[in-house]
Amino acid sequence: MSRTTGILLDSIRFTFAVVFSCALLTQAQAAPEVEAYVGQPLGVARVTVDVFRGEPSLPLNDERFTVVEKDGRAIYPIVKVEPARQFLRGLLGIETPRTVTLYFLFRGEAPFDVSVYSPVEQGVRIKPQRNPQGHLRLLSEWWKQLTERWSRLQKDPEFPPIAENFLVGTFSRRLNRPVPEIGGGLFGLQEKDSALQELFGGEAALLSVDRDMVIGTDDESQRLQDLPPAPNWPSPRIDETQFDEVEIEGLASHVPEECFYLRFGNFTNYFWFRDLNEKWDGDLKNMLLRRGISRLQSSRIEQQLSLKENVLSRILAPQFISDAALIGLDPYMRQGAAIGILVQARNNQLLSQDYMRQRRESLQKFSDATESTVTIAGQDVSLIATPDGRVRSYYAQSGDFHLVATSRKIAERFLEAGQGAGALASLPSFRKARQELDLKREDTIFAFFSEKFFQNLCTPEYWIEVRRRQQAAQQPLLVEMARYAAECEGLPAMTTDELIATGILPKDFGIRADGSHLEETKSGPVDSLRGAPGYFTPVGDMELKQASGAELAAYRKFLANFAEEVGEMPPIAAGVQRLPRTPEEDHTLMIDVLAAPLGTVKLGKLLDSLGDPIEERMKPIAGDVVSFEAVLDVPVPLIGGENQPHILFAGLRDFRSPLVVRRGAVAPNAARSELVRAYVGAWPRPGLLGILQGPDTAKGPEPQALGDQMWQAQAENFLLISFKPDVIQEVEPQLGFEPAERPAQVRFRVDDLTGKQVSEAVNALAYARARETSVAPSRLMNSLANSLHLPRDQSQEFAERLVDGRFVCPLDGEYELNESEGSLPVWSSSALPVANRFMLTEVPEGFKFSFLEWFRGMQGDLRVSDGELAAHVELKMTPAALP
Repeated sequence: MSRTTGILLDSIRFTFAVVFSCALLTQAQAAPEVEAYVGQPLGVARVTVDVFRGEPSLPLNDERFTVVEKDGRAIYPIVKVEPARQFLRGLLGIETPRTVTLYFLFRGEAPFDVSVYSPVEQGVRIKPQRNPQGHLRLLSEWWKQLTERWSRLQKDPEFPPIAENFLVGTFSRRLNRPVPEIGGGLFGLQEKDSALQELFGGEAALLSVDRDMVIGTDDESQRLQDLPPAPNWPSPRIDETQFDEVEIEGLASHVPEECFYLRFGNFTNYFWFRDLNEKWDGDLKNMLLRRGISRLQSSRIEQQLSLKENVLSRILAPQFISDAALIGLDPYMRQGAAIGILVQARNNQLLSQDYMRQRRESLQKFSDATESTVTIAGQDVSLIATPDGRVRSYYAQSGDFHLVATSRKIAERFLEAGQGAGALASLPSFRKARQELDLKREDTIFAFFSEKFFQNLCTPEYWIEVRRRQQAAQQPLLVEMARYAAECEGLPAMTTDELIATGILPKDFGIRADGSHLEETKSGPVDSLRGAPGYFTPVGDMELKQASGAELAAYRKFLANFAEEVGEMPPIAAGVQRLPRTPEEDHTLMIDVLAAPLGTVKLGKLLDSLGDPIEERMKPIAGDVVSFEAVLDVPVPLIGGENQPHILFAGLRDFRSPLVVRRGAVAPNAARSELVRAYVGAWPRPGLLGILQGPDTAKGPEPQALGDQMWQAQAENFLLISFKPDVIQEVEPQLGFEPAERPAQVRFRVDDLTGKQVSEAVNALAYARARETSVAPSRLMNSLANSLHLPRDQSQEFAERLVDGRFVCPLDGEYELNESEGSLPVWSSSALPVANRFMLTEVPEGFKFSFLEWFRGMQGDLRVSDGELAAHVELKMTPAALP
């Protein structure tokens, strides 16, 4: 940046500061602005008041900003967020008095008083007027603010926007307004909902189901039609003759080819996996950063299967079990998956006796559980089940192989596979995976997801039933939200029919094409065909022959999106080894992943830009904390556009970060050239770095200026660029290549961060993220109270049912209602100091990022060639990370 440009920018900033500050000071002295109109379906009002700050900085997007009327007439408040004002504050770096605008709907026509919390209570008189044009305009503004808040939370979720999603769906129908498309974020870089998320039941997909249910469909779309045939997927191109001599474990001959397969090799490894899963609360993502919700799926599956381990079983099981695996037809744990435990017995009699003992215990625990013998695939199978599905355990045996499963379909296919019909062991893609990840590796965990597994999930029978299950599970929760909405609007409606009559719910709400409906029981709602939510009959056990026009239209849309975004899912195999196996030493997890053959799968622009794999890698650079290299073959824009095959590499040096807490976030407190000690480079030609380099080609190994804040050097076809000339001087003499263990296009290393200066910045960023995770449940609870007048002391219980889990503060706090003088009581975690409850203002000195305590380094590589993707990762950790 030139000196003249800098002076000009400073002048613009000063002018903006003067004008903007004067405007805000004028606003701060003004009386509340009020506009209110009666109309249908409800009156609408806008009020603008001063922000009363008792703290250095105050975010307008927290849930302390709301409107309350003593008789509940003011409903559905929305805070107006002004991006332009936020941008100017960030640009100018100033704190000024400011105002806040809130929109809300109201009941009745008589004047009334409201308490506007901003966040301190201010009394405002509302005098509604009759003005149809004004009502329509203001109602449009309220709708705009509601949908913008909903869209913002969908794109960058600060907490699950469940209340906002319900209101958007309901008022889209009631106001006859379309739900706006969720934009792609700045420059379209934000990802939209994906077909994969829809296939695997992501949060955005579940919100979409909720929204569609409260919007409703027309009568024509409910007419039943026959199901279309399953998609005609291309067969993987595999030369089967290559795998005739591949050694295959016995279990695989009894696993259906359309099941996922997690094989442990022995029961000791299975217990290790269970303990690891339990240690990290059922979600291995918690190893990096703890999530705010503890799911209940593992305990539900264990209850359904009627298998519960104890100290004795840990001792005895390895003596009569030689191999073990988890298998399943789908990953839908949230509402009851088709899953089973398959084992190979050393001693059939002892194993059968142990299983029967555990099953008898389940019969005693559940008074309505019964045991019966059912005939499946021509064989007798033991079934223990309750009417609502809370227990559903099939026990089948085929020689030395025993299966306990939640699904009749899995039991049937297990018996068929054992007779040679569609067994995983015969699948060419599995045999190819077993050639690459062979039995001699003795993996602690071997996982395989066949192309048949993914294809089964995409059949109309499976996809449509999954959607029906989601509707059945969400129906009682949506009814409960609708009751709160009816109470807000002063409508005497409690039953579903009454809520439909008032218009809160659509006329077709709860009607499913299969005729299923909810029934109230002492233990809660039960679906007439599927059982209790969370314990539904597995998808594969449901018979589906017809679907409504709306369901088929949604399915066709999914297939089109899947073809555009994914193409097809390849078979995926993974092997995990843990070395050493003694608990006292640091461990290394060796993880290998293979996706082959890739077929028509769409990998994305980054992987499509890779060049050919090479058998060399960059030599390690002393002092690097993180390093990365990639072989690229990509057209370089702006400098000719021709392909320039090259190696792009980068490294992060250890440094003390200038990051500080500023305006609610961890932000830099220095020029960009001081933010990191890092470098980027290319060999044997500049490639993508030519965009940075421009016409100023480096000559020689000594650092040369590149613009105002960067430096460059070039020697032996290595181009090096950095913000710091001394970084170039340290790194350039070390550049070179060495032989690699495997050919690859992408390689990376992360050093042990213990004792590194950069660990302070990592710790601060981790606290900021953990704080956001901690605050999310609080914001959901507060949002429900503000939006639907949910009693605040009941918000946690209802919110946890909405997310089907239990809130867990990642900072080890407890969620509690906190009151402050002049403000509404709000939920927050006891682990957050007052200064950090609503905006990050400081990183506590005692905070320690758990990841830093167990992580001891990582390296890996990636190869995409010959129609397959192979990745290898080595993760070093202390025993603290493992059970």
